[in-house]
Amino acid sequence: MAALSPIRLFHAIHTLEMEQAAIDVLRSGQIASGPKVAEFERDFGSLIGRQNVVCTSDMTTAMMLALHLAGVKSGDEVVTLAFSCLASNSPIRLAGATVVWVDMDPATASVDIDDFLSVLTPKTKAVMLYHVAGYPGPTQAIADICRDRGIVLIEDCNNALGAHQGGMPVGMLGDYAVYSFYPNRQINALEGGALVCPNAAIADRARALRRFGIDARIFRDDLGEINPEADVPEIGWSASFSQMNAAVGLANLAGVRARLELTSANASLLASVCHDIEGIQAVAPLPDARPSYWGFLVLAKRRDEVLAALKAEGIMASRMHYRNDGYSGFEAQRRPLPGTDVFMREVVALPCGWWLNEAQIEILVAILRRICTK
Repeated sequence: MAALSPIRLFHAIHTLEMEQAAIDVLRSGQIASGPKVAEFERDFGSLIGRQNVVCTSDMTTAMMLALHLAGVKSGDEVVTLAFSCLASNSPIRLAGATVVWVDMDPATASVDIDDFLSVLTPKTKAVMLYHVAGYPGPTQAIADICRDRGIVLIEDCNNALGAHQGGMPVGMLGDYAVYSFYPNRQINALEGGALVCPNAAIADRARALRRFGIDARIFRDDLGEINPEADVPEIGWSASFSQMNAAVGLANLAGVRARLELTSANASLLASVCHDIEGIQAVAPLPDARPSYWGFLVLAKRRDEVLAALKAEGIMASRMHYRNDGYSGFEAQRRPLPGTDVFMREVVALPCGWWLNEAQIEILVAILRRICTK
């Protein structure tokens, strides 16, 4: 049997509270900036257990800020996974740095540590650790290596909000951590990103840079006019998180833990049955990891056939990303990535989100089993 209605891989949270928050902002006239931004930064910081949160217009801008604050420039090398989104990797090239591709272990969807060690050079300035689809990577091992070598670690948590490793949330061990509030993420702020900075001084610098380099605390005088004594020592971007983004985000932030628990329950149900479906291997989280499951990842030997059949049955599964080392715009050296080859050839992200009930997961499993036993 096909699904009665499409079983979606992604979904944007939408509540009456979010609608009312948007209306309130529109009626207030404070749309671009206002106190909700600082409130969201504080509450989101409490959620992830971090201070010095700076919100931006989107996660790509947050990543650009992280690279800039880390001192990445032309001639530097930044190590990253090829299996990722352009939203994460494009800032490396925009910073003028050289992208160095690192391989992954397809069984765990995480960085291959041996290959990681092999690509480090004296030019390595930063490492971007993407927690693929909310599956935590080997953060402690990579953080230790980076610390020993003076390399900046940026955790790409853009779809890993709520994931844990070693008993702590992801994003705790990097020098910087980046999150996303795109509509289909765990928190929907219409759009937006967050950059977690290592200290208050760097966070203040990031806040200035997201608004052309302006220090809002001194830029205007008591009459609201531009203060001629206020210098702008470092020119930044137009990359602010708006009052509208913050208000809508705050309206669904409180429910994120419950949504994550529902997603985890659905993933557990999938994990309990996928092991006995012919030709399907569930991607295994690292031993100390608890994913947030932006999608439930499996490897399928007949991937393209299975994926097409799932979609024909109303299951909106996906292979997710296209490997970025195939894009000439990065101007990066191609190198053998055998683990990435396997992952790119076999990965399927199955729906498991909080918007699905147990009956829908059971339908998904029944369809997958039937497809794979043909």
